[in-house]
Amino acid sequence: MFDGHYDQWRINRIAKIESIFGKEFFKDKTLLELGAGHGHIGNYFKTLGAKVVFAEGREEHVKTIQSKNPNDQVIHLNQEFAWDLKRRFDIIIHWGVLYHLNNWQQDLQCTLKHSNLVFLESEVCDSDDKNAEIKLPSSNRYDQELGEFATRPSAANVEENITKNGFSFIRYDDNDLNSYSEYDKHLYDWKVENSLKWEHGLRRFWVVNKNE
Repeated sequence: MFDGHYDQWRINRIAKIESIFGKEFFKDKTLLELGAGHGHIGNYFKTLGAKVVFAEGREEHVKTIQSKNPNDQVIHLNQEFAWDLKRRFDIIIHWGVLYHLNNWQQDLQCTLKHSNLVFLESEVCDSDDKNAEIKLPSSNRYDQELGEFATRPSAANVEENITKNGFSFIRYDDNDLNSYSEYDKHLYDWKVENSLKWEHGLRRFWVVNKNE
């Protein structure tokens, strides 16, 4: 669980962030990992000196994180509902969560209220229409949505919502983010063809900053 195709995918995304900010950037930073799964990503940033809070929607995964991180704060958080943790963080990692939500715009707004710096990553649909999105029924897997529906918004739709909330972004569509396995793929350097369709593995990666 959360290994196999996850391993190289995690490595590539972490390496991209380190190439942008450097490892020293994370020392003593407060960091919230959303949709933490078993906490692998947050645990890596702990090795760089970050002070990590884990948030996860599935109770069984919360218990796993707690067993591995007894001294850290672990929050049971269903992001389908509006949320407020009553504190802010230097950094939020929001990877592989957005497209599992029906109320993804609400969740993005909640996220941006908690930090001026968000690392955002999501599967998207093939469109450059800022209003485009595809709704899909829940697959009920251990690593998928908690609600009845998931959403594949276009990258343009995500970016429209980022700017509406007073933030700017840089998007990275680089092939060093790509990862492949026998059973799965995660692609970031694909070209939009405006098919208005969803194909598994088409993803985008953003660094989101608050406008000063």
